[in-house]
Amino acid sequence: MKRLFVLLAGLIMAPLSAHAAWPDGTLFTAPFGPGGTWNLYKTVSTPMTWVDAEAAAERSVDPLGKTGKPGHLVCIGSAAENMFVRQKVDGGCIWMGLTDSEKRGGKEAHDNPKGGWRWLTGEPITYAAWRSMEPNDAGTGEDAVAMESAGRWGDWPDGSNGFAEWRHSSMIEWETRSAEPVAGAIKIERVLPEKWAVDFSKREPIGGEGPWSVVSVLELNTMSIWNVVKDLQQRMEIHGNFMRMERMNYHIEHGSFFAGGWVEIKDNPQFPMRTNLCAALHVAKVKLEKPGTWSINVHADDYFAVRFPGHKWKSVSGLGGIDPLDPETMYFECESGDGNAIGVIDLPAGESTVEVMLANRLHDGMIQVLAAPGDHTMDGSTDQWRVMGHKAAGDLAWPGVSSKGWTVIRKDLPAGAKPMDLLKDGMTLPESAPAVTAEGVEKINYTDSDGASEPKFPNPSELPGDKPGSQNQFVVMAQAELVIPRDGLYHIGICSDNRAALRIADQQWLRFVRDNSYKGKIEGDTIHTEDADTIGNYGMLFSEVELKKGAYTIEVFYMNRDVPCTLSVFGAPAGYAPRLLAKDGGKIEPDIDGMPLVMPVASK
Repeated sequence: MKRLFVLLAGLIMAPLSAHAAWPDGTLFTAPFGPGGTWNLYKTVSTPMTWVDAEAAAERSVDPLGKTGKPGHLVCIGSAAENMFVRQKVDGGCIWMGLTDSEKRGGKEAHDNPKGGWRWLTGEPITYAAWRSMEPNDAGTGEDAVAMESAGRWGDWPDGSNGFAEWRHSSMIEWETRSAEPVAGAIKIERVLPEKWAVDFSKREPIGGEGPWSVVSVLELNTMSIWNVVKDLQQRMEIHGNFMRMERMNYHIEHGSFFAGGWVEIKDNPQFPMRTNLCAALHVAKVKLEKPGTWSINVHADDYFAVRFPGHKWKSVSGLGGIDPLDPETMYFECESGDGNAIGVIDLPAGESTVEVMLANRLHDGMIQVLAAPGDHTMDGSTDQWRVMGHKAAGDLAWPGVSSKGWTVIRKDLPAGAKPMDLLKDGMTLPESAPAVTAEGVEKINYTDSDGASEPKFPNPSELPGDKPGSQNQFVVMAQAELVIPRDGLYHIGICSDNRAALRIADQQWLRFVRDNSYKGKIEGDTIHTEDADTIGNYGMLFSEVELKKGAYTIEVFYMNRDVPCTLSVFGAPAGYAPRLLAKDGGKIEPDIDGMPLVMPVASK
């Protein structure tokens, strides 16, 4: 295959929100014990190695005298508990009680996220939030896990046996398992109030049109989602800016922000929010002809909460979770350019209210709320995601690949060769490198069987030539005939955990629609990234290109260095959620409506 591009030059960095937290030694109580019972927690902002932090936790008897038992580093069983820890502890990284150390009952996992990891309490692993490039067992002795940016996890040296002595903050947990909040500790509260202070039906908006009634307030306390909501509730009546909006798909500031959202954010509506310290409540009415299960897909920066009053969420996946004190509320409260969650809910026929709260802590901000019928747990579960209230606009031209399918070649590093580090290293592997070729492949949606990163599409296949256990130091090259059924703008993309490139021969990419790696580059007919930045969730590049009806050569190059593996290639007509570029693709299909919204009656 033709070489795709030259070596990267420079990178794109995105700003990270400042992390605010509670003072060292603050005691909290929260219902994260078995059956929703209340445990006791303590913040520890003093940096220590993992082994020292755990030893200190084990020496710490319950300070309120409820159990007489020693503590342990916090063990996390849900997204809500994960966000709680991230927001309460002061530190860039936060130790937790997860390890693959044989001394602690684990088994060496290397870079397998589903390997021999063990909570110190022995409780089952029911929740995980690995960053896409983790665990990677870089160097030696990465037997301990710390929470990183946006609540994502990474493995680190634990500081034992002379290994690198990384020092982080931590949180101690005591298994009080109380039926009631533990007296003497700060009790966490529900995220949203039972009832908002403003009745939108009695307020005249200052401008705008559309089904969403909105109130925004500037200069709020954004230390946590609870602070934001409290301030918003108290100030919205007097200091709020009221208006209506067409859709929940916008940036706070105009500009080149392109990290968040599963579909493009365009035609940004005028909206009275600014960067830094602000929040808004958006309320609309949903009207369904018949009852059914719906999935609500939210991407936002920074905090968000979504509620259908009177209806409980069935499940939530992604970075967000269900409020343990209010099952009607799905929320996210960590700093991220792409906080995200998908909630599944049963809704009745007739009208239901939906509430969406967005809060911005620092720099740019955005929100996108999509809906699709059915039960979905990942962005790529369906191509039927639509902005709520979307009206079908005729038919859609979907890109695909020809009946020949994909030709996929996997090459492994030859014995004795220098390890690969950059994409250019993979591109210079000799022809004699061990290789496996697969012809007529239906679609590019791969994982390493025992080293899977975070797939974005369901039912990924094992890599060609995959062997038991996780592998590193290999490349994947894929080529197909891209079929375009009609002249137009298309969004084509690639998602990987690591170094990857995508090329449509002799066609100029126009711009990025989304770059979750924060390091993407466009060079002529090629888009590529060397690695996802530490604040990037994974390495996704989704880009716009103008193509005429016909067939084009499309090429993919991926290099796995030393991390878990995921690789997918996808596309869509501009502005729509993508599907995998599959064999016998390139079709024209009818558009569909989104979740129907009710246009509000003018206020009197």
